[in-house]
Amino acid sequence: MISPVRTCSLVLVLLAASFACLVPTAGAAVAARPVGMPPAGHVLLGVGGTATTPTAFDRLTGGRHELHLITVPWKEGRTWRDALHSNLDAATRGGYRLVVHVGPDDPATGREGRSPGAVSRGAADRYLLDMSRVLNESGQFIYLRPPAEMNAHWSSWAAFNANGSRRNADHSTRSYRRAFIRMALIGRGGDVAKLNAALRANGMPAVRTSLATLPSSGRVALVWNPQGRGAPDVTGNQPKDYYPGRAWVDYVANDMYVQGGKAAWPDNDALYARYRLAHPFMMLEYAPWGYDDPGFVRRVFAWSASHPRTVAVVYFNGTSAATFRLSSKPRTLAAYRSLARAPRYRCAAFSAFVETCTPPPVEAQRTLY
Repeated sequence: MISPVRTCSLVLVLLAASFACLVPTAGAAVAARPVGMPPAGHVLLGVGGTATTPTAFDRLTGGRHELHLITVPWKEGRTWRDALHSNLDAATRGGYRLVVHVGPDDPATGREGRSPGAVSRGAADRYLLDMSRVLNESGQFIYLRPPAEMNAHWSSWAAFNANGSRRNADHSTRSYRRAFIRMALIGRGGDVAKLNAALRANGMPAVRTSLATLPSSGRVALVWNPQGRGAPDVTGNQPKDYYPGRAWVDYVANDMYVQGGKAAWPDNDALYARYRLAHPFMMLEYAPWGYDDPGFVRRVFAWSASHPRTVAVVYFNGTSAATFRLSSKPRTLAAYRSLARAPRYRCAAFSAFVETCTPPPVEAQRTLY
């Protein structure tokens, strides 16, 4: 693991406080407000997957969905850009924001596009520079989510196999942390000299570009999204082992599914508690897995209301299969419709380009649950 003390001192000297580099502790003060935050007392609703859009999900549920979680698969050609532009245009028309998950696999082959080690060494810089330019030049508020669930063996960016054995050095937790930092720096854009100084301070080569400044809207936020507990659940494969550091993360997120009446609530609570002082929290995927469970959705909404650092909950509605489709779960849909109408989950004028709205009245907040 990179030494937090050594890394912080180098970054602060080289960048003259351009980045805050602090390690969250139990006594730490709440971090500064990151870009894209909703007003106090408001929780953003969202929907994930390609089965629907936020606009259509609004009609289904009667709620207001400000986020759309999409996945951009690892495709270093130019064709991926058409899909991203299409989603950016749809967000503009629909008045919502994108959470852009960078999937680690190439859809053409079904295999890993680049290892985290290769990304940390700059092998994918052309791809990342191109994506950063598209996101920043859109002028929209974007939540950029580098490969998620990295502490789960089904991710090609995981450091461990299902049997608990370690993968190679290019898939170590250190390689993941470095790759995340590189993606964060390029994704945010800005002065290339400062960017390269930060890369060198974190043991990585400079970005090779003729530009002195990368496009930077100041509206791209970074989301770090492990699972609440490692799979496999072994030493060295827990969320903290993949945490890249406070300077590079804006939001911490978790994915929550209920299967057979069981959901990993203790792990979700532990992840929230560990990072809540440093970062706002998002539940970026949740759903009953293949069956109707209104109690789970009620608990998600109640949990978001009782944990004040929670700023977003995103229902994963799925892709081609109906496993997660809310429209196929009548009792869950009825519960969702009732809950999503609460003032806490509505924010007029909060859109892809605007981040102001009137928070719900204090009285309404107190009587939601």
